[in-house]
Amino acid sequence: MPKITAPTVAEHRAAQRAALVRAAGAILVAEGLAGVSPRAVTERAGLARSSFYDYFGTKDDLLVAIAIDAITEWDAEIEEALANAEAGAPRLRALVEATMAMTADGRHGIAGALRDADLHPSRYEDLMQMHDALLRPVVAVLGECGVREPERAAVLVQGTLAAGMQLVTHGADHRAVAEDVYRLLVDGVLA
Repeated sequence: MPKITAPTVAEHRAAQRAALVRAAGAILVAEGLAGVSPRAVTERAGLARSSFYDYFGTKDDLLVAIAIDAITEWDAEIEEALANAEAGAPRLRALVEATMAMTADGRHGIAGALRDADLHPSRYEDLMQMHDALLRPVVAVLGECGVREPERAAVLVQGTLAAGMQLVTHGADHRAVAEDVYRLLVDGVLA
């Protein structure tokens, strides 16, 4: 029986799984989907190859786990940025600025790398449900700003944010892009 490196077996398993997800995420960003294999992931995590299958039945399961972790972290950071801003337009500015800063820091790299993943339909649906949760803060902010039909407007705002993120990913200054996106939203959505 292998020696555990945590106070409990459950904590050990959670740490092992997290190590695999971190290793796979790093490979995904550095090498793309083709670089993510059970062998490469376990080697990078410093685990036996067979341990991959103790935590993930398929590569799709691992890719979805990477995405869920990234989306969860992204959502928590957006929530933190919003918590420190006044309701209404200042909170919209905080949302835009945080989104562009996080993109500049490379935290959107995993989403870009996963865009081309050919996931099993059931796993893709799991991923889309998590991604849809990212609209929640946008809907809330738009509601605070008095936007009619904030759910519908949130989809348009998400598209504008995505365009800004693409600019940042391609080298544009995230602060300038954040200002442009904010102005576009104030003039177009909040007007």
